[in-house]
Amino acid sequence: MAKILISSLGVGGRFKNQDKPDREYRTTCYQIENKSYPKSTFMASVLYEHFDLDGIIFIGTVKSMWEEVYSFFCKKNSVPQDDDYWYKLASTIDTVTHESELTSLDLSPLETLLGEHSKCISIKYGLDEQELWLNFDKILEIVSFLKPGDEIYLDITHSFRSLSLFLFLTVTFLRDLASEKNIKIAGVYYGMLDVTSELKYTPVVDLKPLFDMTSWIKGAYSLQSYGDGSLIAQLLKSQNEQQLATQIEQLSNAININYVSAIQQKSSTLKNSLQNSIITGPFKYLKNTLEKFVNQFTRSSSVPESEYQLNLAGWYFENKRYATGYITLAEAIVTYVCEINDRDIRDKNERSEMKQFLTQLENKSSKLAQLYFKVNPVRNSIAHALLEEGKKVTRDSDAINQAKNYQREAKKIFQTGTLG
Repeated sequence: MAKILISSLGVGGRFKNQDKPDREYRTTCYQIENKSYPKSTFMASVLYEHFDLDGIIFIGTVKSMWEEVYSFFCKKNSVPQDDDYWYKLASTIDTVTHESELTSLDLSPLETLLGEHSKCISIKYGLDEQELWLNFDKILEIVSFLKPGDEIYLDITHSFRSLSLFLFLTVTFLRDLASEKNIKIAGVYYGMLDVTSELKYTPVVDLKPLFDMTSWIKGAYSLQSYGDGSLIAQLLKSQNEQQLATQIEQLSNAININYVSAIQQKSSTLKNSLQNSIITGPFKYLKNTLEKFVNQFTRSSSVPESEYQLNLAGWYFENKRYATGYITLAEAIVTYVCEINDRDIRDKNERSEMKQFLTQLENKSSKLAQLYFKVNPVRNSIAHALLEEGKKVTRDSDAINQAKNYQREAKKIFQTGTLG
């Protein structure tokens, strides 16, 4: 496992010469975690020393001050500078433009100087969509470069502001889409040079809490769309909100296995906890979202069981969980028939009788019976994982396309209190 810094590289400031960049960064006193680093230039060198890192990945354009990085790390690593290489690199940078090829610069000696876990990535300015996508491809080279278990420290102090966004997207990609590498994002650092004159030092702030907010948003989306509360629960546990985390997990599990009684009970418990909890941290911004989600599954005593099941089927269909939706819809119809005939909705035999009730001569032409005869075959195909083909089996595309229509039709019939 290596600790690696990813740092953006600019062209330097204009604090001496206002007509063009000075090809160096302003000397300042960086302060991080109450430790000062006076007379520093490269933010990357401060982070490298402070966290005792193993390597640096520099990202810059053909005009970035690669020659200054070379000089700086030659001195820092007590390595004799190759003046011929420095001159060739500096003179090339002097002549290239945004139209130049990325291969115009030979950065291999600099990579060797920086060490085993280091890399230099040259990118375009990002002046149009084509260049933006090219840059994204180049920056994603980092994914293949990193080894499983590596720790990433991100420096977004210098270079184009758009590059900060690219780096943000890259670490998001690493966390979500390259999760098999188990890369840890240790920090996202920014040297606040704008306040140096006021504070007399340059504070280095860790923006990782803002980056972590994307995890909370992803967790909320997973819960809303799929009933998967595992990520939200994991994040809450990291904030010592064990009770809420457990209750969210329990509701999520109940939804995913479609145990209706458990969904009702777990949602009610979680609703009460949310109402009585004082929540701090990122979760407080998502509390209202979670409350709205939970309210969808909390059953009021005035709501018939059939209506509750029907609404639950609607949620499953809305979120493209068609298999569970069809099973729930079919059972909602049977529950409704039990209710209007004063039968026990929880008695297996009476539910079976009500299914037969729909097939009786005087009932089978009713709207509800006709609907049930369309829904139940789909439900059976799903529940029994049927493989046969033929006219009697509804095509998957038809079942999907009709799902919401069937649920809405059942809703209209339920409102009449009859078979329709």
